[in-house]
Amino acid sequence: MIQPFYASSAINRHGNYRNNKTLLNKIIIEKDTKFIPFYNGKNLFLEINKNITPVIFNKIQLDEFFPNGIEDTIFLGVAHTLNYMGVDLSLPNQKFECWLKENQIIIDDLRKYGPIINDIEASFLALSNGMFFWQNTHKFCGSCGFQNFSTEGGFVMKCSNDKCGKSHFPRTDPAIITLISFQDKVLLGRSPRFPDAMYSTLAGFVEPGESLEQALEREVFEEVGVKVKNIKYFNSQPWPFPASLMLGFFAEAVNKEMTIDYNEIEDAHWFSINELKSLEHPFISGGFKLPRVDSIARRLVDTWINRFN
Repeated sequence: MIQPFYASSAINRHGNYRNNKTLLNKIIIEKDTKFIPFYNGKNLFLEINKNITPVIFNKIQLDEFFPNGIEDTIFLGVAHTLNYMGVDLSLPNQKFECWLKENQIIIDDLRKYGPIINDIEASFLALSNGMFFWQNTHKFCGSCGFQNFSTEGGFVMKCSNDKCGKSHFPRTDPAIITLISFQDKVLLGRSPRFPDAMYSTLAGFVEPGESLEQALEREVFEEVGVKVKNIKYFNSQPWPFPASLMLGFFAEAVNKEMTIDYNEIEDAHWFSINELKSLEHPFISGGFKLPRVDSIARRLVDTWINRFN
């Protein structure tokens, strides 16, 4: 099985560390601990000789900017005996911001560089992004409205109200994503949020009380009016941009007739195997693009294409 992006098998999350405050405090001050910075919803990258690497700090480097320490950290796990912590550096800090400018640090979305950086580092960056997004959107208790505080290595947000004390856990939203085929053609759609000319597999979130297969049938019919059969599970991929788990499927269309809901998507087309291989299409000026290589959508398409090789 192909290892999905952002889910390195070399990472051990060591959930047993999260309740050990003494151990976590020791990890934070160790010189070899690696700190993954999260900065205003983005990651930091450095370009040297046209090679892109993520910015990762050690404790000494962080102390240069934050001599009084940093409270917003998350224990991410261990890889090759090294401990990794996520650290939120979004609060204003003039010295740090000057360092960003002086070193021409790239502040960007992980998805732009994920496929070309180290798999372990990309996975830790993705985990850190998802965790800080969750923390930042759960600052207050959904039951009583009191402020939450971070505990258990950052993986629990606990209500500060003694009468409530509810624990809140990281949220991941399941979403189906499916490649619909009919003989030698596949159905790809386009969202207005996509990069120019990109077409991708159809996707949507699973609703409460709905199976994955039911969600797939509903989403496909809502978006393009196509009924499907022979639904087969493919694989899954974490997609913490900001908080999804993508569950991939193949399915076959009953027929090729489409009724596009333009409130749902911008466009959809049936693409033949030859068109996919040539990346040209007569209905789209200037050709079209397949999904980015780090996505399960692209793996679905590539797997389907390989069936004809």
